[in-house]
Parts: sequence; C-alpha cells; structure tokens
Amino acid sequence: MDRRRVLLAGGGALAALPFAAPAAARAQGVRVLDSYIASRDRFDRTALPGADAVLRLKREPERRFDPRSIRVETAAGEPLGYLPGQSTQVLAALMDAGAQAEARVVEGTAVSIYLHLA
Repeated sequence: MDRRRVLLAGGGALAALPFAAPAAARAQGVRVLDSYIASRDRFDRTALPGADAVLRLKREPERRFDPRSIRVETAAGEPLGYLPGQSTQVLAALMDAGAQAEARVVEGTAVSIYLHLA
C-alpha cells in the first residue's frame, strides 16, 4: 500500500507519520496509539500475556455495538477484548484499507498500537 495514499486518506491525525520510515521502524512498525484493552470482563478466561508480547488486532465491522470495533487477540488467536471505540476511528479505516497493525503489551491491559508501513 502506498504510504502517501494512506496519509491522504487518514487526514490530519496521520500527518506526523514519516514518508520514508527508517528500516527499524518498518520492521517494528510506527507507534500510532497508546490505549488499553476494554471489555476484559467478557474474555477473562484468556490470560493476559506479559509485557512486550505481540497481540493481533482484528477488525469486526459486523459487530452491532460498534461497526469500527477492533478486537485484541493473543498471538494464538484467543480473544482478550477490544480497543476502546473512541480511539479506533482512524485505525479502523486504515485497517479496512489494507494497513497492517498490531498491539504490544506495555503493562497489564495497557497496549501500544503499531502501524506497519510498506
């Protein structure tokens, strides 16, 4: 995906992303959001991974509660919860356009979201 197209589609919130990301940033992704895992009480049977664990983010546009929903899963695909709705508008649009994103555990339910630039 062309980075310029993503930046133009995303608007001002992504204006700070670099056009030519260094090789290290491309490998690990560009940190775009710090958040937490919401709705943990619905998925409390799944243990939270430790700090620095990589988590998968999965779009769930069919979720009636919030069509911009992004589910947080362990690397094995077990659900942990959702990113809070107020922080997912731009990220959901980018993921729908084909952008790859992942979360990394900071501590407890705190996560950092990384966008992978091609």
